[in-house]
Amino acid sequence: MDNRPIGVMDSGVGGLTVLKQIVKLLPNESYIFIGDQANLPYGQKSSETVRKLTKRIADYMITQDIKMFVMACNTATAAAFDYLSEILSVPVIGVIEPGCRSAVQATHNGQIGVIATNGTVKSGDYERIIKKLAPSSHVYSLGCPEFVTMVEQGLAGTPETQLVVNQRLAYFADKPIDTLVMGCTHFPVLRKEITNVLGTKMSLVDPGIAAGQDVYDYLKQHGALCDPASSDASRRFFTTGDPDEFAKLADNILGNAIAADHLDI
Repeated sequence: MDNRPIGVMDSGVGGLTVLKQIVKLLPNESYIFIGDQANLPYGQKSSETVRKLTKRIADYMITQDIKMFVMACNTATAAAFDYLSEILSVPVIGVIEPGCRSAVQATHNGQIGVIATNGTVKSGDYERIIKKLAPSSHVYSLGCPEFVTMVEQGLAGTPETQLVVNQRLAYFADKPIDTLVMGCTHFPVLRKEITNVLGTKMSLVDPGIAAGQDVYDYLKQHGALCDPASSDASRRFFTTGDPDEFAKLADNILGNAIAADHLDI
């Protein structure tokens, strides 16, 4: 048993969609979430910059005595997963490989679409891992950085956002995909808008669901789940940006009110 908290990070509020999935599986665990809103968007930055930004969050998390570091950000996972897995003293879970596994399991025709930040698309990680798992598959990747901005501005559910989603996803109109990976943890917030464009028959893959399962499986296999009888579960939220704005957006994603603190790292 291990009652230490699980650390979860993202460039902003999108990673809360991953945290929500983890909490569903592990409601008795303690969590520390950090959203690096002061440095948004990660997807437009170089891999080296994203790696440095992610490492400084990981370093802070280690000082908080976490038992696992979850990179609930596709761009950060692409830039820093291998690096941090080697240097951190705790296990690291990313979102890209779980998302690839889910996509391969979901598709019937091997034609898979991926929407992500420009940084994640440029890394080529989704295509590389999907092709490794299913060599005959074909991957169509599309950068949608404006989707991140709309979610961070609280614009999900507005006609303006639907119009932007319509315009961007028109790219897939002549592609034979039957599965779409929402390769940014912000994008599940726009599930309704995406479904309105691609239809209800399209399999939408949320990598956060599989990542949450990976967190559960690892902790269980290594005897590191908390002891419910002695655990004083807590959930602490930090943002490098405005705590009030963060909390407002977080409330909508998590479905319950939270309090957030500013973190200067």
